[in-house]
Amino acid sequence: MSRELRMFKFEYDSHKSQSNAKKHGMDFVEAQQLWQDEDLLEIPTKTETEPKWIVIAKLKQKHWTAVITYRGDIVPIISVRRAKSKEIKLYESERI
Repeated sequence: MSRELRMFKFEYDSHKSQSNAKKHGMDFVEAQQLWQDEDLLEIPTKTETEPKWIVIAKLKQKHWTAVITYRGDIVPIISVRRAKSKEIKLYESERI
């Protein structure tokens, strides 16, 4: 799967980043490394507010899922957690 390589500026709430690290084991600074995964998978999600995407990627041999939105070339990170089993299967199936 190919994807357009672009440089993004990441944006996030520092308090939410710390909270996310305590709850899920990854802060939003480290989460930015997910975009280095050449096999990163990005899927639009249904929301009633602004458009959002889930990003499934692998970092340090673990699968992670981030929830993001786009505002031009700015990527606000909303949350990051370990990927669910169905997300891992989807990620791995796209790599074939």
